[in-house]
Amino acid sequence: MVWKFPSMARKSNTITSLDIGSSSIKGLVAQRRPDSQALGVLTHFSLPSNGLRKGAVVESENVSEQLRKVIIKLRTIAKPHKLTDAYVNVNGSHISSRESHGAVAISKADQKVSFEDIKRVNEEARNINLPFNQEILDIFPTEYIVDGQSGLTEIEGMKGIKLEVNALAVSAFSLYTKKLIDSVLNTDIDIAEVIISPLAASRAVLTPQQKELGVAMVDIGAETTGIAVFEEKNLIHLAVLPIGSDNITRDIAIALQTDIEIAEVIKKKFGSHLFKNKRKKEKIDLPDGEIFEFDSKKMVKAGRARVSEILNLVSKELIKIKREQALPAGIVLTGGGSNLSGLVGFSKEQLKLPIKKGVCTDLVGLEQDPSFSVACGLALLGADNGKTEEGGGSPIMRGLGRIFETFKP
Repeated sequence: MVWKFPSMARKSNTITSLDIGSSSIKGLVAQRRPDSQALGVLTHFSLPSNGLRKGAVVESENVSEQLRKVIIKLRTIAKPHKLTDAYVNVNGSHISSRESHGAVAISKADQKVSFEDIKRVNEEARNINLPFNQEILDIFPTEYIVDGQSGLTEIEGMKGIKLEVNALAVSAFSLYTKKLIDSVLNTDIDIAEVIISPLAASRAVLTPQQKELGVAMVDIGAETTGIAVFEEKNLIHLAVLPIGSDNITRDIAIALQTDIEIAEVIKKKFGSHLFKNKRKKEKIDLPDGEIFEFDSKKMVKAGRARVSEILNLVSKELIKIKREQALPAGIVLTGGGSNLSGLVGFSKEQLKLPIKKGVCTDLVGLEQDPSFSVACGLALLGADNGKTEEGGGSPIMRGLGRIFETFKP
């Protein structure tokens, strides 16, 4: 059986998004403002997640339980608006990308490229050898080739004999995509569309100009770091690394021989020490009235090493596609992990690229909270989808496709 989630024109002026993450499940309801097409946050809510590991759903029932709580809260606050479906993210280090190629003969008698020819060549690009239990999530064309003429994007109506496409194929572990979909369908909300997390975050924090010049979006989450690289407005690389800001917290906890909760407080309060080499005794007040004193030298050594590891892994992804120190628009950091004070400056030194912290400017209400970038991006893509169905057309949504499929035995 094939599960299909058709993209429908939005009949409501509200859009719901659910960001299912390793540390929390975030829900957001956005509303089109009556005086314009701009989106504003109607309400948002977050709960600790349970049943995920490195971004992937491993225990569907636990995830469903937390999802129900988030949906109930959103519906309570958003009354009288009815929340019937949601845009949902798929994430995890099981997601990967690779280059693919497709070729077909142009079918019409007049030798003009038709929409059906484009669909066929894109389908051909899906036919690649994958490891067992992997499936293609989506295909993102980077260029079309007509009779050897490369670098084409708008090809419908062109004359030729042979049509080819170079594309980026994004795949994932089938079991995890099934568990994600089951988790949502076991609640009482439908799925409008399933969207890859780095693409959602990119929609929230990147501009068309950055995507044209060449830019990498780096979303530092709790247990994963998502990377999406764009050039000439095309997605040219995507990866999800199995490491995030929680790894920094754990290393600090081990170094200071303290609880995870205390280490998280220390990271948030004294995180800038990691990049300033501050070495002195610090202290924090504990909830039970006690005082915890620690040597910041140990914190710096442990935390800075983990941050460097994350940035080194990002650099390796750029080296794979020969874009190290070669992105004019640099790197845009987002996600909850990007809140670490001093990270932008340290990243510039290590990666030798322009670095900035991304904010969501197209959705009013959460501009300064990068931890909601995926949720905001999902809502914005939902709005783009509505415009497309009405005849406007969104390049990103065309890339994502109209249907997300997974097989259920």
